[in-house]
Amino acid sequence: MLDRTSRTAKPNFETAFRKWWQAQGPNFENRVNISLAKKLFRAGYASGRRADTDRYIFAVGRFRITVWADGLLDAKRKATAEADLRAAKRGWKRTKTGWVLKEGL
Repeated sequence: MLDRTSRTAKPNFETAFRKWWQAQGPNFENRVNISLAKKLFRAGYASGRRADTDRYIFAVGRFRITVWADGLLDAKRKATAEADLRAAKRGWKRTKTGWVLKEGL
């Protein structure tokens, strides 16, 4: 049998936010709205979990697709695959020329 190293489980968003919110002082809780703090924390949490990758946003037909990838070519490949998946869910066919990816929206 192969020995496997066990990975530590990453906390989900709600657990991480609750711990962070409770770590703030009472003055912080009185000055900052919890819904605004949650939105800001979510942005940092999402980017922090993917510290080695970059976020790319593409417009593909009617879709706005966001992917996390190591580089632009990898991002385009992932965006094309996501566009195919979304189109298949709606019963649409892929265009004959392929998807036109408009970057940076």
